[in-house]
Amino acid sequence: MAFLSWHERFSVGHAEIDQQHQRLFELVNHFDDVIQMGMVEELPRIVDDVMHLSEAHFRFEEGLIQDIGFPVVAEHRKIHRELLDQVGHMRSSMMVGGHVSHKAVVRFLADWLTNHILREDMEYKPYLTS
Repeated sequence: MAFLSWHERFSVGHAEIDQQHQRLFELVNHFDDVIQMGMVEELPRIVDDVMHLSEAHFRFEEGLIQDIGFPVVAEHRKIHRELLDQVGHMRSSMMVGGHVSHKAVVRFLADWLTNHILREDMEYKPYLTS
């Protein structure tokens, strides 16, 4: 069973955004699978994949919400940057053998992703349909 499951409640109603979110879900699940298999040497690469996909997703999403007239684009952009900084710090800590639990990283990613979609991203959903 997947660590993180996609449900329609996560849909913002935009096919490309929803597909990107689903891909992020898949990467978080892959991270958890790799932990379960004990292949921890692969985890930094997966975190890199999460960061690269997130950066591309954030650029796309920020452009879209700017175009649809979402009034708090700057705040949304700031939240995105903070996430990338946090994940970057976790990755750096993982690389130097710092005190970061792999399970804590996967839980952070899952919690952040689901909460961000359900809170911040759902705020722009009405702008997509207007």
